Amino acid sequence: MAQKRVLYISYDGLTDPLGQSQIIPYLSGLSVKGYRITILSNEKKENYHENRAVVEKKLLDANITWKFTFYSNKPPVVSTAFGVRRMRKLASFLAKKEAFDIIHCRSILSTMVGDSVRKRFGGKLIFDIRGFWADERVEGGLWNLDNKLYKAIYSYFKKKERTYFKTADAVITLTENAKKYVLANFETKKNFQVVPCAVDLNHFSTKSLDQAMITDLKSKWGVTDAVFVLSYIGSLGTRYRLKEMLQFFKQLQLIQPNAKFLFITKSDTSQIKDLCQELQIDFKNIIIDSCNYQEIPNYIAVSHASIFFIVTSFSGKAVSPTKQGEIMSLGLPIICNADLGDSDTILKSTKTGIVPNDYSIEALRQGAKDLLAFSVTPQEIENAAADYFSLEKAVEKYHSVYQNL
Repeated sequence: MAQKRVLYISYDGLTDPLGQSQIIPYLSGLSVKGYRITILSNEKKENYHENRAVVEKKLLDANITWKFTFYSNKPPVVSTAFGVRRMRKLASFLAKKEAFDIIHCRSILSTMVGDSVRKRFGGKLIFDIRGFWADERVEGGLWNLDNKLYKAIYSYFKKKERTYFKTADAVITLTENAKKYVLANFETKKNFQVVPCAVDLNHFSTKSLDQAMITDLKSKWGVTDAVFVLSYIGSLGTRYRLKEMLQFFKQLQLIQPNAKFLFITKSDTSQIKDLCQELQIDFKNIIIDSCNYQEIPNYIAVSHASIFFIVTSFSGKAVSPTKQGEIMSLGLPIICNADLGDSDTILKSTKTGIVPNDYSIEALRQGAKDLLAFSVTPQEIENAAADYFSLEKAVEKYHSVYQNL
């Protein structure tokens, strides 16, 4: 059978952390299965210049072709339309040179590019939704529906979303929760798959940790064996309940006075200090640092447990935090909130984490007690991570979608 030629379109960049942790590993696995893959991405210039060499090496090793445009967010709204237009132009140029069998589109903006290519040049279209994009912007405060312009833009994208659910040759969601909603509310074709954000279990593995680096980090941060470390990894923004996470830490400290809270983030962290003052948390027990993708497992491994509280909303049905699989694969229990994609369901069914009933002081205090009494072994947590977040299983699911087109 001839190689299937795949055009993979991503409005996110391969030189972004997400591109390196999610997109490249999936497509490298599919390349091994014999697909001839071309990636079209949208790169942020600062990330491109910093990470280009690493990305190019990975793609060369995987025999993947990479083409890209440069991302811009100025002026707002209009820049997105221009970005889609630039990518359409380059995608059409690529499709003229090579007839693609499959056009795999990551998110709705990429699907706007891919759908135009399919209409002009043919090929099977995959709508890999990643989330309810327009709703995320409304719920994140980026689009105010009281503004007529944003209301019109929101309606436009929701109509596009409905169209792509109906006309795409395959649909992929990150969660079972999102799949149930889509099937109940939209007309779709039968080729439908759920692929959560997977993890490279070789990279995020207790067997691959750099113990010398971990020792150095503990010394740098003043962490001894007597210190209990709670960690948070990733960006901080309006979607994340930072105050509630700090309130959980405060309850933990009341039981375990020598606890410290480690933030591994490249976001603006000024709000952490402000909230610590408000909540009367001693800032000397807060550690803030950042690292590159390759170092993340060693930073996480300094901690005993990790937490993420994310604002629940309609769009939360589709959320699959990458950090969940990364943390679990290192054998650490997770504290997270309910009604977040499939995250809480996975933790409850596998008994690998704590899901407080709500954000009341009483519920957070009970969560802290449950965490300190946690008895599930690291190996059991690692096994659960392999069951739900294995990169190999994710690649097999994508392969199944491709084969059924």
